[in-house]
This record gives sequence, C-alpha cells and structure tokens, in this order.
Amino acid sequence: MQLHSAFDPEEERRHMMLKAFQTFDSDKKGYIESSKVSTILQMMNLPFDKEELTRSLAEHDPKMSIEFIREKINFDGFSAIASDILDEEDDEAMQKELRDAFRLYDKEGNGYITTQTLKDIFGSN
Repeated sequence: MQLHSAFDPEEERRHMMLKAFQTFDSDKKGYIESSKVSTILQMMNLPFDKEELTRSLAEHDPKMSIEFIREKINFDGFSAIASDILDEEDDEAMQKELRDAFRLYDKEGNGYITTQTLKDIFGSN
C-alpha cells in the first residue's frame, strides 16, 4: 500500500465524484441516466437549482433535449457538472468567511472599515 505524503483536495474531490457515479453505473457501462444526476448531487449533499442543472446537462450533451429522462451522461460530463456546483459552493463559503471577518473589524457596524484598521490588519504603520 502506497501512502501519499501530501493531501490533494482535487484528487479527493475526483475520487468522491467517481465513487458516487459508480454507485449508479452498476453495469459498468461508463454512463448513467441523466435523470440520476440530481439524485447523486443530493447524495453528495450538494445544493443545486433544477433549472441550472437542466442547462448544465444540456451543455454537456448538446443532443439532449429538456426531456432528458432517457439520455445518458458519462463520468466526464457528470464530473464537470458536479465540479461547477462544488466550485460555486466553495465561492459562497469564501464570501461568507470574508463577510464574517469584515464584521470582526467593523466594530461599530458602519459597513466599512477605516484605512487605519486595514493597515493594522496587514501590520503596516
């Protein structure tokens, strides 16, 4: 057994998506029904908008119509869709962290911080 010396979040993300995909690709054909994508995203606790998901599915399979019940998607297509949602979730988390950090320094609740406070944050005089 080989141990990796560094944790690779991208590899971990890909592995998580592959395991979820393979759960629904029980015949090992390399594709799943497009209608199963929402189930997998729910299983992965990824929030998604149904309309956005339909658009993403169409982007990754141009031949697919809105009626995608019998259509298929391969792992690369699924991975691209799930990655988009994960990236969006990461962006939202980062924005929340920045807002929380900003509130720490906006002690009066004015909606802004002074240049002096900003200098103090960065350790400048």
